[in-house]
Amino acid sequence: MVSCVLLLLQTAGVSTAAAADEAAHSGSSCATLTKLSLPKTEITSAQPVPGGDYTAPDGRTYRDLPAFCRVTATVAPSLKFEVWLPATSWNQRLQGVGNGGFAGQISYSAMAPALTAGYATVSTDTGHSASDSANSWISDPTQLEMWGRTSIHLMTVRAKEILAAHYGAGPKYSYFVGGSTGGRQGMIEAQYYPEDYDGIVSKSPGMDYSHVMMEVLWTSQRLAENPDGVLRADDRKLLNDAVLAACAGRDGVRGDPFLNDPRDCGFNPERLKCRAGETDGCLTAEQIATVERIYAPVTNPRTGEELYPGFSRGSESAWHYAAEDPALTSYPQALFGRAVFNDPNWDWRTFDFDKDAALVEKKLAAKIDATNTDLSRFAARGGKLIMTQGWSDDYQAGALPVEYYNRVLLDKGGPQVRSTLREVQDFYRLFMVPGGGHVSGGPGPNAFDALAAVRSWVEQGHAPKKMVATKYVSDRPENGVTVTRPLCPYPQVARYDGSGPTSEANSFRCADDWGDFAADVARVRH
Repeated sequence: MVSCVLLLLQTAGVSTAAAADEAAHSGSSCATLTKLSLPKTEITSAQPVPGGDYTAPDGRTYRDLPAFCRVTATVAPSLKFEVWLPATSWNQRLQGVGNGGFAGQISYSAMAPALTAGYATVSTDTGHSASDSANSWISDPTQLEMWGRTSIHLMTVRAKEILAAHYGAGPKYSYFVGGSTGGRQGMIEAQYYPEDYDGIVSKSPGMDYSHVMMEVLWTSQRLAENPDGVLRADDRKLLNDAVLAACAGRDGVRGDPFLNDPRDCGFNPERLKCRAGETDGCLTAEQIATVERIYAPVTNPRTGEELYPGFSRGSESAWHYAAEDPALTSYPQALFGRAVFNDPNWDWRTFDFDKDAALVEKKLAAKIDATNTDLSRFAARGGKLIMTQGWSDDYQAGALPVEYYNRVLLDKGGPQVRSTLREVQDFYRLFMVPGGGHVSGGPGPNAFDALAAVRSWVEQGHAPKKMVATKYVSDRPENGVTVTRPLCPYPQVARYDGSGPTSEANSFRCADDWGDFAADVARVRH
């Protein structure tokens, strides 16, 4: 019915977008989507939702949403997803949104702003429910595969078919936005399903997920064995303050509560070691050992192989790894216990960074990690990828995306990485965020619109030479702006021009940093 109405409207001279709007509103077009037949998919409901405040199944109320058609569906055997289709003024674009952690629920908080911006939007629970507190789904190979590799692809293919049935035409452009686990999902799409999206924004991507789990155990095991090494919040602040005092301002800007480029800081935590009789304003020998453990890469104790990079200086205030946190260790306990050791009662304290790390590589990494450096198919079809990573990330090492980017360069161009850089930057740009936290937050300017940047890149061919990031008071826009700074595509960094307010982005320029770039490449090469 929709396609017939669409044809009549187009014949009458109505534009495609307007025709799609009118066609979607002819009769009960939303409700009739339940009759749509899709492979291995059941559409469980299709309901029109009036404009205004909407209370989603997550219990949150989303204000002033436009009217939309809410479609719920399941891909056999267990992948649930939802598509929200604007009732009017659809911008002819699809926005897929990612998940966090182990997922298990629809990301309504990401769907709501996408809908408000005119996108049709889709999200999935990745094949299991977060109510499964024992994480038994990990023991199911199909559900693990959905979470690790296929869920976003499956929901995207089905969403496009639903859009085509509802509007009479599929999306003109498709975008994916995700952070953390969602960032990993975006990288899985670019690496293995490059036809799904025209543009991808991958924020703080947990793309090396199996090794992030090793990072959790790397420090947690030490704290379990040496509880006197725990760093409380005031200890972490003491350390961070000392790092900033030693290294902040090397870019010519004084007073920043973050490091512009942590790679330039070699602060030695031994400077804070308590002397005999001291108890305040210093760290004990056990605490210093914890600090050095977190700064250091995770390594195989027998071979010396680096398994995961260490955390950057300047990120200390938010270190979750520096305190005993059962919520953190529950992740590797569940994932490794069920998927690697086939024992839900496996004790994470027993993990061996030699033989067990090899077992993780063999049994899990290939199923869930997104570290394939071959992006050639995504590049060839014209896809554009923006990756962002905070230097003050509190959950994963800021250096990881830098290492991945340089592996892409090395694998694509061999030793002549500088000559390959332009070719890679034609489709993939990495933006490091000074003082940026995990996906969002952090002490530095952390609010920026990467989706607008990738959309301009895809649709107008304007590759982002920089993105302007804003720091709001208490990270709330309604409280006003404190600082703006440019984010620069790696290997460029923001440099102060020497004049003008340091609180304004236009006082800075993006400059090449070939010295640190060469060091980064050398680290990956060796």
